[in-house]
Amino acid sequence: MAKSKQRQQPAPSSPEAPQLPIGIQLGYDPKGPSEPVDIASSKDGWSEFTLSDGTILRAKAVVLDVKKMLGQYTPDGDPVYEMQMTLVSQSRVPEHLKKKG
Repeated sequence: MAKSKQRQQPAPSSPEAPQLPIGIQLGYDPKGPSEPVDIASSKDGWSEFTLSDGTILRAKAVVLDVKKMLGQYTPDGDPVYEMQMTLVSQSRVPEHLKKKG
């Protein structure tokens, strides 16, 4: 029996949010004016995931740079911030899953 395919509806677009080439719509204009904002303090925390095979995966986002988008606000009136981030990950794998030799 063949599976029926569902057609995806395009996301509605608003005139103030630019359309990216792959069809993802942002809620702000990334090419608009911005100003750097210094990070005054941070609180690092790991998210930890235990898999059914006993492996523990840990991940955390590290913010590298923050910019405030000038004149741009969320629907709630909060200013829009653009962040440059990287993901740091670790794994703790049980000995019996590791390759021998």
